[in-house]
Amino acid sequence: MIKSKKTRVLPLALSLAVACLSVVSGTPVVQAEPSSSQLESQTSDLQNQLDDLNGQLSSLATQLDSTSSSVEELAAQVEKSKLDLAAARLNESLQYDAMKDRIKFIYEGGNVSLLQILFSSENMSDFLNKAEYVSSISEYDRDMLKELKAVRDTVQKKQEELERRQKDLTVLQEDLKAKREALTSQISSTSTELSDYQAQLERAKAAEAALQAAKDREKVAQIQVPASSQPAADVVSTVEPMPYPDTSDLVLFAAILEAEAGGSADGLLAVATVIMNRVSSPRFPNTLSEVIYQSGQFAPTWDGNLQRILAKGPSALAYSTAQAALAGQRHSAVANCYFFHAAWTGKEGVNVGGNVFW
Repeated sequence: MIKSKKTRVLPLALSLAVACLSVVSGTPVVQAEPSSSQLESQTSDLQNQLDDLNGQLSSLATQLDSTSSSVEELAAQVEKSKLDLAAARLNESLQYDAMKDRIKFIYEGGNVSLLQILFSSENMSDFLNKAEYVSSISEYDRDMLKELKAVRDTVQKKQEELERRQKDLTVLQEDLKAKREALTSQISSTSTELSDYQAQLERAKAAEAALQAAKDREKVAQIQVPASSQPAADVVSTVEPMPYPDTSDLVLFAAILEAEAGGSADGLLAVATVIMNRVSSPRFPNTLSEVIYQSGQFAPTWDGNLQRILAKGPSALAYSTAQAALAGQRHSAVANCYFFHAAWTGKEGVNVGGNVFW
């Protein structure tokens, strides 16, 4: 029996650990990732939240458009009121100047003073008429000044009110813009989270479908490679079993075996041996998924073959070989190998199931 150089424990996600029994293996397997029903519920909640946020953003956009239009209209009214106020002040000033000119003319104009005009009256009636005429002119000027001042005051108050409303609307406009930015950021974050959950849901459904398909096909109670396809005893070695990964990693392991070795029982176990050797080696990552997806290592991870197998579910033979490798079985011919190529590449090494190992 060949012992591994060290025992490595594959990390398990503990956030939503759900115990389930594998019908294929008969051994308890911890499903660390959320189930598809849980993910569907979370995805639905996030979608509802996203719809609500988009509704709020639409309503906010309408309100912002209306406020912006009001700000523009008020700006135009403020400018007009400024012109009206300037005109009112000018009229008031002109009236004041005209009144001063009339007073100056009446009291100081020419060679004849007002007193001389009054005292030159032929009689009292004439005197009173002249005095009333002068008084009426003065009263007219005073009334006009009062009226123009009232107009000016009214226009100025209107301008101040328009400016106040313009200021309030500008503050509201800035507040709405800030809310829009916050909502946009929240929508982006929620969309990203929703995409992550949708991806998890797809993986969970694929894993559950593959697991159920394997259960339906295998119908055995013990973890073992089927007797009809099990490698000869002289090419199988055993090391200490490693703890089972979560369900999705187990399916991923079986899928990469099928992608690299097809339907060859020897080939499947040989590839599994290399992968488990890498997991146990400090030269490589220490989890199944990290080893499988390590950049530039396994072509099926980037050519679409792995995804195709995950979509349909790995074969029963690949699934049971993956479980057997996790239970400690190794192919003795490649027990110390860490790499392999397709045999047609001409690479020297141990040829097992159409691949050359070294």
